Amino acid sequence: MGKLDDFFKSIIGGKEKKSELEILEEIEEYLKMKEIDEALEQIKNLEKEHNIFLALRMVIRSIVEQLDKEEQTGTLNEEDVSRTRERIKEMIPAVNALFNPRYRALLMADLAILFYRLDDELNGDLALRTAINLAENHDDIIREILMNLIRLGLLDKAGYAMKMVRDPEKLDVVLVHLAEMFYRAGEVEKAKLIIKHIASPFHKAMALYYIASIEGTQNREEALRILEGAFKLAEEVEDPDARFELMLKLYDLKHSLLGEALNLREILSRREVPPQ
Repeated sequence: MGKLDDFFKSIIGGKEKKSELEILEEIEEYLKMKEIDEALEQIKNLEKEHNIFLALRMVIRSIVEQLDKEEQTGTLNEEDVSRTRERIKEMIPAVNALFNPRYRALLMADLAILFYRLDDELNGDLALRTAINLAENHDDIIREILMNLIRLGLLDKAGYAMKMVRDPEKLDVVLVHLAEMFYRAGEVEKAKLIIKHIASPFHKAMALYYIASIEGTQNREEALRILEGAFKLAEEVEDPDARFELMLKLYDLKHSLLGEALNLREILSRREVPPQ
């Protein structure tokens, strides 16, 4: 019946509806030709949320690539900035129409970064605040948003976002990375200040572990002193498995710095529940 259906469709002028995959492929082709407006128009024909999310991220990636190229070649002008800003604003209703808060959080964070690149702090802050609020119950998304800001050097905006996170422990993984990054760059005081804001003993000890690893290549005695602080914090970790994992890392580094073999009996004894 397939050919017969096609025959009658051709007579009455019927047109078969495109599949979502075909629409996505068309969007991809438009983006390859730098026709972003046409790609955005095609997104309106998508119905499934995951496909809309994918398409919007494809458009955002294309805009980022175009901005990178224009900045590198020095061809970015006010007209380009204005047009790009309008395109970003045009995407906001499509993002807000998504039901999935994870999708909306990730996309809003992407749009915030684009606004910041265009020196539009007001809209950037609004988008970032929305992203953090939407990600409130999704720790992995909060970490991804913050780590992306840090990777792009938007440290003041990462700090702004951190202040909006209600549960401090959700920030610990990010703060550990930040402390390590600053220490590696030689900004020791900044690293120490960040460590003070780490909530859990486990992550605070991990921050000291990474810093001791860095220091160990230059000053073994200082690295061992830092490790002693990490051992004291490790004693406060209540979960025996987490404490064992942490102690294993700390002892491995300590004996590596001393040029000694690991003492397995000593490590295993640390797995006992700490005194209350």
